[in-house]
Amino acid sequence: MPRTARKMIQIGYPRDETDRMPNNISISDLDIIMYIVAIIGHFVDLALDINVAVRYSLERRMMEFGLTLTFILLPAFVNTAVSIRMYSLDKQQDSLSYAITKRKLLRIFILVLQMAPILRFADALIYAIKSRYAERRKDPLSQRMYYALMLKEDSDAALLRIFECFLEAAPQQVLQTSLLLRQYDHLAIHQALSICSSIVGMGWCLAAYQRAIRFTQEDKNNVTWSGTALQTAWHFLVSLSRVISISLIAHLYPQWTVLACILHIVTMSIWLQLYDKSPFCSQNILFEVAFSLTLGSVYLFTYILPNESKTRYRYTVYYTICFLQNVTCATLWFIYSDDVTRSAIYFYPVLVLSVVPFVLGIIFMILYYAFLHPKTSGNGLGVTYNAQVEVVDVS
Repeated sequence: MPRTARKMIQIGYPRDETDRMPNNISISDLDIIMYIVAIIGHFVDLALDINVAVRYSLERRMMEFGLTLTFILLPAFVNTAVSIRMYSLDKQQDSLSYAITKRKLLRIFILVLQMAPILRFADALIYAIKSRYAERRKDPLSQRMYYALMLKEDSDAALLRIFECFLEAAPQQVLQTSLLLRQYDHLAIHQALSICSSIVGMGWCLAAYQRAIRFTQEDKNNVTWSGTALQTAWHFLVSLSRVISISLIAHLYPQWTVLACILHIVTMSIWLQLYDKSPFCSQNILFEVAFSLTLGSVYLFTYILPNESKTRYRYTVYYTICFLQNVTCATLWFIYSDDVTRSAIYFYPVLVLSVVPFVLGIIFMILYYAFLHPKTSGNGLGVTYNAQVEVVDVS
């Protein structure tokens, strides 16, 4: 029987880490299934996007092919860079997760293939299975250790999924939707499949991220499943309206849309740098600016908190700006669309979808914070960095 020794280790660094776990740490069949579905879903979404790119190439539509391929590869490079940064910080902090997951060749192979979230989900799945096996062996110390590691990998995977959804999936939806509106042909079914696969994961990935980081906040209770469902509806509806709005204006004025999106991203990045820096890359000014630009790009579609603090005013400013942008896009679409577009069956439905889901999303957000948002239960410490967790060193 292996010798075990209790010790205190740091599994954190300047970002949200596991320092508070629920009382019930038993791994259910649903937990295992959800990780498997997340891995399969990643491959399906990637395959459908690649399929569209290949179709464009075969049709000699090289501009569409180049744009589609860019929105596949560029976010993958960003995710890989963020994931490498995570592993680097794990190594600097000598975290247990780094010590246990020294599968360097496999890790390098997956990162080279630009599949960083898959590696994190796979590690989380492995820890979940080990925690479950330890529970069956009546080994609560190992069970708790592997559960803590599962939560950490789950939180990392959720952050990577956010970048994947809003740097790859959402822009891909805008591109394919605007192309679909511009030219309905025999490629429409492939474009529609790519759009649908991207839409499905957007709302859930944000709710999963918020649920994952909630476990890291010692002074707050965890999100209930009803709260997660409301968050999913909130983020999904807001993101959907943003995608539709940007697609409408891209259909009318593609060049001006690119310029407006760049202006939005730069403005949000400056906001982050001046008032809301994330500690994730605070050790290096270049990485810090790059990370702010990455988050600024995500803010083109939705808002995530870079730090745990008061959200009322930030949400008010951000959602007011986005609502005005959506209304402007809808107005331009209604006024300046040509007669062919006006006679199309989709003209009024997309006009409604550019505004109404946004309003419904804000209503769900208000309901969530009014009735289902976890209240502070401790000493008001907020996010805890470099949190120490009692685990077991199995040697």
